[in-house]
Amino acid sequence: MPRIDAPMVTRTVPSRDGTEIAYHRIGTGPRTWLMPPAMGAPLVAMKHLVERFARDYTVVSWDMRGFYGSAAPRGPGGYDFDDHVDDMLAVIRAEGLKDFVLGGWSMGVQLSLEYYRRAPADVRALVLIAGPFERALTGVFPVPLPGADAFVGGAVATGRAIAPGLNFLSKRLLGAKGAAKALQKVGVLAANAGFFAEVLEDFHRIDWGRYLEVMKGLHAHSAADVLERVRVPTLITSGTHDIMTPVRVARRMHEAIAGSELVLIERATHYLPAEFPDQLNDAIERFLDRVERATAPAGDGASA
Repeated sequence: MPRIDAPMVTRTVPSRDGTEIAYHRIGTGPRTWLMPPAMGAPLVAMKHLVERFARDYTVVSWDMRGFYGSAAPRGPGGYDFDDHVDDMLAVIRAEGLKDFVLGGWSMGVQLSLEYYRRAPADVRALVLIAGPFERALTGVFPVPLPGADAFVGGAVATGRAIAPGLNFLSKRLLGAKGAAKALQKVGVLAANAGFFAEVLEDFHRIDWGRYLEVMKGLHAHSAADVLERVRVPTLITSGTHDIMTPVRVARRMHEAIAGSELVLIERATHYLPAEFPDQLNDAIERFLDRVERATAPAGDGASA
């Protein structure tokens, strides 16, 4: 894994079902940012973000179960959405976290909204980066389609059945020299192929059977009913060329969450944190500065 240029400590904690979860504390800042992982993505995918905020925040994140430093669950199953929530709760308890900024990329959006449903008093602000709030895979369809869920279920089941072949292809294709440049050339990636190649160094080795199990659980979850309950400052970001979680998904969240802010990054795809990190980080920094000024104690110079 390419080095993250910030102080980092990695520990493990058992989740509710006994699965050992590797989690990371990055940075030395006085405030805390709990950052749920994106589906299947290595921590290095958020390298530019965590490095930018490492002085002001201590970022706490973890490896998704069955990926990278975290163990796979024993026996069949263990990848339902609630299992990932249990992992998050285990990390929060291990670190004694309260009053934190909460948010991440992709799947991290759904995990953040689900945690807000359960413990809103713990959350200082939400940072929702290019992710869905419900039934992730149907977001790619412009309008609801009859039988879409059955189609998605069948596609995931087929993918799981041929997972060994997908693992072989992943190592051969995504692990090949020049893979990131090829992805940019065909439009899957918008920019920054050099850095994305570093992300692929880890990502191309994932187990696609596990990945699709996670996808199945993610698709079954919805936090749509949470949106209108959100009462903390919320930033929503999206890439204008994201086909996995299109701009219309971000707009629906923005319309439902009172007082939320929406920032669209031109040309960015679903891989926004890797493609245009400076633009994303600038938007987040402006948002968090406003949050901190608004919540500073009376008489604090920062509130002036």
